[in-house]
Order: sequence, then structure tokens, then C-alpha cells
Amino acid sequence: MIVDSHNHMTKYSPDATQTREEMLQAAMEVGLHGIVTTDHYDIDSTTPYGEEWVFDPEEYCEINYPHRRLPSQRQKGDPPGFLCGIEIGYIPKYSDRLRNLIADYPWDIVIMSLHLVHDLDPFHNPEKIYKPSLEDTYREIILVIAESAEMMPSANIIGHYDYFSRYVPGDKSKMLYRHAPREFDHLFRIMIENNQALEINTGTIEKLHLNRGYSLEEAMPDPEILARYQELGGDLISISSDSHHTNQVARLVPETCVWLQKHGITEHVWFEEQKLVKESFEVDDALQIDWDKRA
Repeated sequence: MIVDSHNHMTKYSPDATQTREEMLQAAMEVGLHGIVTTDHYDIDSTTPYGEEWVFDPEEYCEINYPHRRLPSQRQKGDPPGFLCGIEIGYIPKYSDRLRNLIADYPWDIVIMSLHLVHDLDPFHNPEKIYKPSLEDTYREIILVIAESAEMMPSANIIGHYDYFSRYVPGDKSKMLYRHAPREFDHLFRIMIENNQALEINTGTIEKLHLNRGYSLEEAMPDPEILARYQELGGDLISISSDSHHTNQVARLVPETCVWLQKHGITEHVWFEEQKLVKESFEVDDALQIDWDKRA
């Protein structure tokens, strides 16, 4: 019953290679209940890729809406549901423009993400972003994510809160609750008030596992982060692969569901026309996970 709520297509996201048809075929092959296209909208991007990572939202909706199928109405034997969304990169000086972007188009899901700090992206400029202390770095990042949640209350999902852990110089980069406890609490209280879901991004899990030497279980989110989110009253969990290529669709989603279930989480959410849908997920008892396996 998983709806993968965060995916990218080649025509609209410069770092993606999959077409809509390829993404839908991959979703069917791996057995997803539904999949959402949420392409990048990053204004004023200063990465070495060159142009802004934006697209024409009117054209985007016109092209993709005829292919929409609501996962909530899917019947046995139907292909996976397909929804039309957007991933917006938060830039404070463009807050008004971003709010209008959310309001003016019929998105199913709006993901609010942070890709830049001080107009710099962590992949190409790690030396200018990461401080000697992970605590100092992550406190700053979580505060900006909290600002994005507060400034964009109509966003449905707060995307990959741990995105910046992917590019920290050195091996031990995983983001932990103890790095920024006050800041996490502040973020969670805003999200809970706004009914914004917390994204579990399996792309981050994969990168920590394959590139940073963490075992698969170690690469999963910090359990203390999820426990604190729940303790404060949060119960909206989005499970997303953040796929850019067909071999990434639903990557590590079964393993992540097993892990979430171990920690008492058995429901996930998605949105249709920005209306909340919550469903339980079932883990196949036959699925065996080698948590100690390394790349």
C-alpha cells in the first residue's frame, strides 16, 4: 500500500533520467500502490549546472494531469496510482513567489525542501557550508527548515530534513536528534500545527549506507528523532525514494518499512489534491533483512 511521494522526471529535473512512462513501469514492477512526480523548482540556483532548476507549472500540470490515477481509488488489478506534485527549494527572499506557486496550480502534493544554505549547495561547496562541529552545522540547517515550514504552511511534506548529511566531509555524517534538540523540537511543533508530514527519504539512507560505511540499519533515521516527533504529537510519515532514475524507484522502501515497524510506525501518508490520505502498510513476514550488510 505504499505511495512513493517524491520522484523526478528527466524533462523537468536536470539531474533525472527517467521519463513518466519509465517511472510508471518501474512502479508497477516493484509493486507500489502509487507514485508521485515532484520535480525540482529551485529559483536562483547557483550550482555549477547553470540555469535555474524551474519549469513551466502550467505546462507541467497540463501534460501530467491526464495521466492522474488516484491511489485511494485503485482497485485490484489496476496499475499504480499516479499523482502530480512539486518539490520546491526554499529560498527566503522568494517566499511570496513560492506561496503563489503553491496556491495557483492544482498540485496533489507540495514538498518543501532545503537544498541551499547561504545560496550554496552542499555537493559542490561543502567547505563553505559545513562547520567543524556537526552540531553547529545541523542546528543552522534545522532552523532554516523550520523557517521554511512556518513560512510555507500550505506545503504538505517537509522533504529530507537530513539531506545535508549526504555530503558532510568524513564518514560519520548521520544527523542525530542530539545534534540539534531544541531546533528539532521547534521544527516539529510547526509541522504538527500545520499538518505537514515528515519525510523518510530512502535516498539519504542509501547514500549513508553505500558511501559512508554505515550498515543498513545504522543508515536508517535516528530513532530518537522519530520518537521525539511522535512524543510531541506528530503522526504523519511520508515514505519516499526521491528517485531520479528507474533503478531508484522504491529503493530500500521494503527495508525502511520493516525498520519503521520495528519502531512502532505502521502508517504512512500521501496527499491527493493536497488532502491527507493515511494508510497502514503491511510488511511481508518472509522479508529477511541483513541489517549488518555493507556495500
